[in-house]
Amino acid sequence: MKQLFILYVFLIASINMLAQTNTSMVFAHDFLDVNNIKANINSNGHLFWRKSDTANYILGYEFPKGSGKHTMFNSTIWVGGMSESDSLQLAAELYNNEGNDFWNGPLSFTDGWIDCTEETATEWNRVWKLSKQEIDFHIQHSGDENYIPIENIASWPAHGNAEKHQAEMLAPFVDVDDNGKYEPLNGDYPLIKGDQSIFFIFNDFRLHTETQGKPIGLEIHGMAYAFNQNENPAMNNTVFINYKIFNRSNTELHDTYFGAFADIDIGGWDDDYFATDVENGAIYCYNGDAFDEDKGISLGYGDNPPSQAVMLLAGPLMDKNQMDDPGGNCDESINGLGFGDEIVDNERLGMTASMRIYESIFWQGCPVIAPHYYNFLKSKYRNGDTIFWPCEDSSNLIPLKFWYPGGTDYCNWGVDGNDCQNYNIWSEINSNNDWTFPQNRFGLASSGPFTFEANSVQNFDLAFVTARDFSDTSSVDLLKEYMTEIRSKFISNPDGFGDYYLAVDEQNAKLESVEIFPNPTAKTLNVNYKPGTVFWFSILDVRGCEIKSGRLENNQIQVGDLNPGLYFLVLKSENRERILKFIIY
Repeated sequence: MKQLFILYVFLIASINMLAQTNTSMVFAHDFLDVNNIKANINSNGHLFWRKSDTANYILGYEFPKGSGKHTMFNSTIWVGGMSESDSLQLAAELYNNEGNDFWNGPLSFTDGWIDCTEETATEWNRVWKLSKQEIDFHIQHSGDENYIPIENIASWPAHGNAEKHQAEMLAPFVDVDDNGKYEPLNGDYPLIKGDQSIFFIFNDFRLHTETQGKPIGLEIHGMAYAFNQNENPAMNNTVFINYKIFNRSNTELHDTYFGAFADIDIGGWDDDYFATDVENGAIYCYNGDAFDEDKGISLGYGDNPPSQAVMLLAGPLMDKNQMDDPGGNCDESINGLGFGDEIVDNERLGMTASMRIYESIFWQGCPVIAPHYYNFLKSKYRNGDTIFWPCEDSSNLIPLKFWYPGGTDYCNWGVDGNDCQNYNIWSEINSNNDWTFPQNRFGLASSGPFTFEANSVQNFDLAFVTARDFSDTSSVDLLKEYMTEIRSKFISNPDGFGDYYLAVDEQNAKLESVEIFPNPTAKTLNVNYKPGTVFWFSILDVRGCEIKSGRLENNQIQVGDLNPGLYFLVLKSENRERILKFIIY
């Protein structure tokens, strides 16, 4: 009866929205442009390219900024899993050629009922772009007489509409007075990532005309961000995305996968090769020859073309098993997070499969319907057949996880740890078959399987990394150096990477001598600091919301009333300087 009720509600919502679903909506957008890349971000979660009012497409990942040349065409996320009755539910997009699976705005939800109205989709057809400098200015002047915040701070979507049954807490913010309300005129401010960010919210609970898949009830909060670090080429040539993916339904999905689809075009788009970097959890493309020509409106790079990667920095949490899974094995610990750190059930999957997708209608051609997308997420052919690698001889076939690892799968994880002949060195260059001449390339990096519990949230973190080495015609070696550096930075603090407070230079802060102990702690956190420099503290949760604050007294903070988890401690001096420490309670 419950399943019939949910199906009935879905059908009614689908009928009500059918007219709009079949129309072509031009989605709002803005550009990240703080570093060496100018990247377009759309309000419906579609990255980089965009359709104009005339239905023509506009390129939107310019490298270097101002050159008119591009290394990415587009990227989208895919989510698919099986319901308790083993019915596939999936949301994904390629190019919106058949329509949309994703729409703007948060969901209305209560007691198993989910909806997204036309009014909501129109109201939320926008993005919020902010810089660290704009937030610094707001912090310094929010108490000034006649101060008016800029529009993106004033309208920051911190809260949903209670009358529409939307979630109370949406976009992350710092609650200065700890009253649970976003009030920028009282000093509250958005919690962004990086030196510049774009925030957007979209959902999947409309008729899925792109994949014909059954909606899940996803509400996705996207934060695209970048760093302005001229002294660090790896960071200065990268765009990051954090997706918080909420399952707002009462349906638990098993065998769930997240995926990052990417159409990587290195300048002239029809002469590229595809590859996988297993250890760094990335798929990437590089030019198939030493010179990149123009192709239509796509300007070529000429000599020494760049390489472009999509890194799956961290995927969903693994299913709980009441243990700290060890690291260093030929398994998910290769590019996952939280393995062997003495913390139980904090392990996040990395990239567990990669796939080169062809521009064709054959066994590995572009997906058309939901089962095609789901099969690709599981590293299978479009029709569901298992992809095998011949190990030693044709009679010993091993299921294949990664395409073209090119020496990066050091323990042969992609073939279940077997020492299969030529697998680890396999690349498009040395394949020598009719399918591997340089041409247009699509790829998928996926993460799973896991159980997506009802009314839960999972994070999905990506990095788009570009490298051009004028001493190397492929730029692949430099790209791998960048990816290794970025991965190292991310895994040092995956939950708070890029958060506003992390931008503080702790080495130059006046509070550099602060120590906290014990860590982990149970009831009392001791703070050791130079007397006279600290007078106020705040504790933030991993979303950046302030949950506790006060004056620091007797060098101690009582934390026995907090739930177990990871927290940030912010200490403030008379000069408003801050330092961040982690508390695992």
